[in-house]
Amino acid sequence: MTTRPAPARRRRLVVVGSGVAGLMGAIRAADPARGEGADVVLLTKARLADSNSMLAQGGFAAVLPEGQCVPGDSVASHAADTVAAGAGHGNRRAIEAMCAAAAGAVEGLVSRGVGFDRDVDGRLALGLEAAHSFPRILHAGGDASGAGISLALIAALRRLEAEGRVQVLEGAAVTEILLEAGEAVGVAYTLAGGAAAPHASGRISADAVLLATGGAGQLYAQTTNPAVATGDGVALAYRAGAVLRDLEFYQFHPTALQTRDADGRLRSQLVSEAVRGEGAVIRDAAGRRFVGDYHPLGELAPRDAVSRALALHARAGGGQTFLDATGLEERHGRGFLARRFPGLDAMTRAAGFDWRREPLPIGPAAHYWMGGVATDLDGATSVPGLYAAGETACTGVHGANRLASNSLLEGAVFAARAVEHALSRVGGAWQGPSPAGEHAVLSPEAEDPGTPRDLLAGAAGRARLAAAMEADAGVLRDREGLDRLRAALGSWASDEPETANLLTLGRLLAAAAAARGESLGSHFRLDAPPRRADGLGAAASIDVVRAPAIAGRTS
Repeated sequence: MTTRPAPARRRRLVVVGSGVAGLMGAIRAADPARGEGADVVLLTKARLADSNSMLAQGGFAAVLPEGQCVPGDSVASHAADTVAAGAGHGNRRAIEAMCAAAAGAVEGLVSRGVGFDRDVDGRLALGLEAAHSFPRILHAGGDASGAGISLALIAALRRLEAEGRVQVLEGAAVTEILLEAGEAVGVAYTLAGGAAAPHASGRISADAVLLATGGAGQLYAQTTNPAVATGDGVALAYRAGAVLRDLEFYQFHPTALQTRDADGRLRSQLVSEAVRGEGAVIRDAAGRRFVGDYHPLGELAPRDAVSRALALHARAGGGQTFLDATGLEERHGRGFLARRFPGLDAMTRAAGFDWRREPLPIGPAAHYWMGGVATDLDGATSVPGLYAAGETACTGVHGANRLASNSLLEGAVFAARAVEHALSRVGGAWQGPSPAGEHAVLSPEAEDPGTPRDLLAGAAGRARLAAAMEADAGVLRDREGLDRLRAALGSWASDEPETANLLTLGRLLAAAAAARGESLGSHFRLDAPPRRADGLGAAASIDVVRAPAIAGRTS
């Protein structure tokens, strides 16, 4: 009698998060084209559609094949723009890999149902955004690119779920990366249920874990991010011992519509970079265009430079800043704003503005964290079996400031690379990143158990944390403010998971910002010189590890 060998066990991948990186990772791992595929479990603490990716108004940067791209554009040009926007701090190998994979990523998204906008001839429409040398931005639904991409991927994921290839757990907050002998082997989570089981908990074992929980915009009082952006993945990785990198670099988007809620609190809502790409300008309270006084590219300078111009101009007495799009309909035809930016048109009208005829009050708002969990080009972190992608990760592609419309691209490209690496790994030495150089122990997380703690609770506690971060670790920083911030953060504690995560990340960000004694990209210190134009004498990357210690590392 012939005995058949037992079928090989399918590898299990746990994906945490449901933005573009998480969705792409889960879909790629469960893809029937992989044969049996992997056993995939995706957990998200809210609904699948609750993510930063859903809110992205910009688009997907990609240099398409010859004949489809703008004449003169190239992958090398896209890479050069990415390096320049990142103040020369980016990882060139990662940047080149991402830009080279962009056209293929577009093809993959289209095959999964993403309907990118097309011109009158049926070709993929390409837009221009700040700091790009050529029009190379693909949009979906005008100014709803993130939603267009995310909803198509969610539909693809649901089909895989119906086929039994993916398990989706919504309302599942991951609380811990499970470790055995220093390797990630699964996750622990709590699942919000009904009255009978309000806080059910569980554990899932895995061959690999992919963190893709997005950013931490809720660190700041003014942010374009949704309520779910509390940096959970970065905090989880930190507690698991992973190396974090470039935490001092937080990008503030310069054009967030500023309105007041009924209680008088300031509220910020994103106004896409693409509006300036179409010709809108920025004016001060006197009606004067001033951004060109601070950067030669004016309104089309990289985001960090424009936000810094707004902050410095306000500090010098320039008053309220405005985005003026009133000339666009004369230039592009009646009804242009509603056609090109339907979401923004509805948003501004709901806020009481007719942006065809009046400028919009704007200001900088926390938008994107360039720093995060350090990874290599395959999404591998310093912890074996643990991967990160999207805004949770620091691949190095964004350097000290992200180029517009590179975030969805990065999430799609590196999530796919992470999955391929995780599912093909057969053992051997782990090659993920590790801190190098001499460690300078700054003890950002050191706590004296005997020190009284001021407990941050509820919305009021979260608001205190965000206000402190906004004041002293925002667009403009200095030693006095960072010292004041670190003292405040060190005196607070929280027993609420999301607030505790934000408090941990605030301490680490402030420590990294204090350690970088130069101005670079989005990290601008009023009391420190910028990096030298020739690149000599520049500081290395700053790595944070749970010793706690901060170490210099060359990207």
